[in-house]
Amino acid sequence: MAAPEYPLQLLTEKQSLPITLSTTPPGLLDPHQRERLADGDIVLQWIAEQGSISAHARLVSPVDGSLRWLNVGPIYAFNTMPLILTLGLVLASLMVLAGAIYLIVRGVETRMARLEKAATRIAGGYLDTRVKVESSDFMGRLGMAFNGMAAQVQSLLRAQQEMIRAVSHELRTPVARIRFAAQMVEDMTEQEAVRRQLKGIDGDIEELDQLIDEILTYARLGSDNVSSGGIDTEVVECRAMARRVVEALSSLHPDIRIEVALGEEIDVVAEPRYLQRALQNLVANACRHAESRVLIRLTRDARAVRLDVEDNGPGVPESDRMDIFKPFARLDNSRARRSGGYGLGLSIVQKVMLWHGGSVIVDESQYLGGARFSLLLPVSVQSTKDIIV
Repeated sequence: MAAPEYPLQLLTEKQSLPITLSTTPPGLLDPHQRERLADGDIVLQWIAEQGSISAHARLVSPVDGSLRWLNVGPIYAFNTMPLILTLGLVLASLMVLAGAIYLIVRGVETRMARLEKAATRIAGGYLDTRVKVESSDFMGRLGMAFNGMAAQVQSLLRAQQEMIRAVSHELRTPVARIRFAAQMVEDMTEQEAVRRQLKGIDGDIEELDQLIDEILTYARLGSDNVSSGGIDTEVVECRAMARRVVEALSSLHPDIRIEVALGEEIDVVAEPRYLQRALQNLVANACRHAESRVLIRLTRDARAVRLDVEDNGPGVPESDRMDIFKPFARLDNSRARRSGGYGLGLSIVQKVMLWHGGSVIVDESQYLGGARFSLLLPVSVQSTKDIIV
């Protein structure tokens, strides 16, 4: 007959703790555990198959000296949850993790977008652009390094532009003295051969003066006051401006027919002097290469104003269309060699367009068969000097 047991239940708020008092020692104990239990120690029994743990102790009755064994448990350490609850917890954990990763990536992306915007503005000529540094983490250190790089580039370019302006200004004095001396020699001689040589010298001096003017204009367009919006803009009537350009160049190229295509008047917000200089450079370039005709077309859509200058000359090879806008660039074909030029006119046009937020492109004229240079201007030009990066 089995020994009687005295089951008890220790209740808590969440679960019950089974406690039994038995007259027989617990089973499934190894000899060492039985020896410890006999010595009065509390023995913990772990059953791996069930994932449970029990506690056993030997009690001696003070009344009659009888033995009793107190058994606490089993307590299951790993209670299995329902599959749906387990999947729900896993899904919730993944969602929390995904949300945290998204917030981290979104913050990094926002700050990288600021760097991209600043780099784009610097590439557009706004050398005073800097990145706002918000922290000292790796993105903050990257922003500080970017600002240092931009400051160094700005300093180097400013020094280069100041040197170009200084050299150009200094060249004017000896050029003026040479011209004055040539005129004195011309007044002192009657020999036709000498006069022809002096006339050639005077022509060379005139070209040198024009080259100095081109260099000064190019340096001025690359200066900080232009890049930061230091030039005032106003509404410019493009068709009236084109007619002024035609009047100025027609007498210089009597064998070329220069005309403006018919159409409505088009207004654009721009700096009038520089915009007219850009258009005049394109028309003068077209006149040097045209066979007999140069045409100016003006069009407008919802976003941009387009000024096309077309000629019936040899055109520009597709492989050279990106190089012709570089300073002092000269192509090896007859389009550049037979007409001279300084290699700065188209570079000045590109700088004027970049400052206005526009661009200049070259392709083939479908109407005249030669080259077509196009000035693309946004409908509204706004200063970007107050944009916070």
